[in-house]
Amino acid sequence: MAVIANEKWLPSDNIILEENAVDAIKADGNVLVVAGPGSGKTELLAQKANYLFETDNCKEPYKILAISFKKDAAKNLKERVEQRCGKETAGRFDSMTYDAFAKSLVDHFRLALPQELCPNQDYIVENKEDILKEAFGRYSNFSSRNYDTILSSVSLPFAKDVVIEMVWQLLIHGFDGHESMLTFKMISMLAEFIIRTNGLIKLGLQETYKYVFLDEFQDTTSLQYNLVKQCFLSSKALITAVGDNKQRIMVWAGARKTIFVDFQNDFNAIKYKLIMNHRSAPRLVDLQRKMYSVLNESDGRVQHTTKWRNDDGIINLFISDNSESEALAITNNIFKKIETGISTKQICILCKQKPQDYTQLIIDYLGQKGIYARIENDYQDLIKEPIIEIILSILLLSCNRKHPDDWQVLVSSIIELWNISDTQSDDEYFNVQSQIDEELLRIKQQFSLVTTKSEFYDVLKEIVSFLKFDRIKAVFPEYSQGKYINDVLDKFAKLFWDELEKTSIDLNMSIERFKGLHSIPIMTIHKSKGLEYDTVFFVGLEDAAFWNFKNQPDEDRCAFFVALSRAKSEVSFSFCKNRNHKTQKHNDINEFFDLLQEPGIANIIYN
Repeated sequence: MAVIANEKWLPSDNIILEENAVDAIKADGNVLVVAGPGSGKTELLAQKANYLFETDNCKEPYKILAISFKKDAAKNLKERVEQRCGKETAGRFDSMTYDAFAKSLVDHFRLALPQELCPNQDYIVENKEDILKEAFGRYSNFSSRNYDTILSSVSLPFAKDVVIEMVWQLLIHGFDGHESMLTFKMISMLAEFIIRTNGLIKLGLQETYKYVFLDEFQDTTSLQYNLVKQCFLSSKALITAVGDNKQRIMVWAGARKTIFVDFQNDFNAIKYKLIMNHRSAPRLVDLQRKMYSVLNESDGRVQHTTKWRNDDGIINLFISDNSESEALAITNNIFKKIETGISTKQICILCKQKPQDYTQLIIDYLGQKGIYARIENDYQDLIKEPIIEIILSILLLSCNRKHPDDWQVLVSSIIELWNISDTQSDDEYFNVQSQIDEELLRIKQQFSLVTTKSEFYDVLKEIVSFLKFDRIKAVFPEYSQGKYINDVLDKFAKLFWDELEKTSIDLNMSIERFKGLHSIPIMTIHKSKGLEYDTVFFVGLEDAAFWNFKNQPDEDRCAFFVALSRAKSEVSFSFCKNRNHKTQKHNDINEFFDLLQEPGIANIIYN
């Protein structure tokens, strides 16, 4: 990559950034970027990585560390950086989740912990209430569903609470046949303790990463923030945090409400505000702007882009007598959308919680029209697992070789898994390709005989054996210990076999269905964070769905805002007077109805 001067750098791919975004990218200090939905927060981080590499501000061998909340967000950012900078340069861009970052520290430096805090090498990562209850029951009459919160309420090393210390000991070392088990909160605490008590490890981390990116910063918990501070506060590392307090919907999981102010004070960060919404049509942006005051946002300067006409955008409020009329109305609306050329991938159905309780009739009615819809909870993270991506590439190439991108991914993955040097000869490279060719033929022949679940499982075993199980665990840190990789493979085997059964064991179609290429995704608002669709249906605008609104109004307002802001051109909210034989009301969340029923906002449609 040719080095260019700072002032001559321009965003790649002819992308136009607003002035504050460019200033945040080129800032020589710690930065907080506050940006609403559709403002291009992920793109800003990708462009900043490109800027740092192209201008050689991040010189070799320094790296950039990017921390996100969700696996798909971390992967998306990594892919964007590869697209901007090339695969070789992007090798110095480490993108992972908070949990993965903390776990990597514990796994690499576990032996730096004192014996009483050192988990077994093969510890598992779980939050099993029955095991936690059993451990607490040894020493106390704790009766709670928040054992993980209790475990994370102490400080390391232990000082006061003997009971919680003894429970930690049981979980860390295993008891009564239970394996060594840690929750992610415990892992984050151990990682922070390792850095706090080992100066050389801390220095090594700071000498590795000159720049740190923090995505979806509004949802950062105190434990996660303490880890970031312990790693990088008062160091030469420069941190860029991006987020939107209007999308803070993880308070229930411990999101720190004062995180923006704390970061500015602790890291002396400069705040930049982005005002462009590159996603939503003008009428949808207007509705988002109307919510700013109740979301404690004083600056309503958000603007839509010039690609829209001023009257573009559709907002609907469906009011239905029962679940059947609601499902029929939504199904007919979706059917008309698809007839106009909108693909199923550009339509999404959202629920506040428990999609299975709100969407089964919609799934059935859509199915009667030949439209496939599925609840994404079990698929969304699984599809992003590196081992599953490799397995899907092998299965796809075994039945259809006309996929050059998958072929390249597979060859690159095999070279990494088998630890083949970059300086390999042409003969070695062709030998790898030859072995892959032979394996694909074996898989094709073996799969042609598959008629049962067990026979399909044998195919998966053959693939994992070919990839080399020990190398998979060595190359991918998330699989390095415990049973996580087994859980991932088991879940994939079950879900993929379900698809095979539905398609009469059509491998190519099953892969497409598994990837969600032909289905309408159904998910919770929390799962939709960071995603966007042309058309969004929110089902269940009812008190029962927002059952805790009186106790957490700010968080639920943010949830409503997130649902609204996923849509590009059309969003529909649905209220059902009688759902599952229970009368529904909207007394607690009536402010949402008042907003939607303001003149000129939504089309009110009775079903």
